[in-house]
Amino acid sequence: MNEAQPLLCAAANAEVPAYLVLCQKAYTVTAPVNDGWYAEKDGMRFRAESLIELLGLVSMHEARGNNWTAADQEIDDFLAKYNR
Repeated sequence: MNEAQPLLCAAANAEVPAYLVLCQKAYTVTAPVNDGWYAEKDGMRFRAESLIELLGLVSMHEARGNNWTAADQEIDDFLAKYNR
């Protein structure tokens, strides 16, 4: 019998760890009343509804830089693979 692999889900118990990772990466994290979450560092500002989403945006920018948007070919490749 195969053992189930560990699964990390976007759930409430991942919010605080996401916050801690952002802080570890030296982002300033704030939560203005009823305005989601913000992270700031080196002149960049990110906003999301959850800390998990915020960490995702920060990670995307760290991986792809200021040119984080997808090129047309990347979009086409994605749609060809995952068009549901």
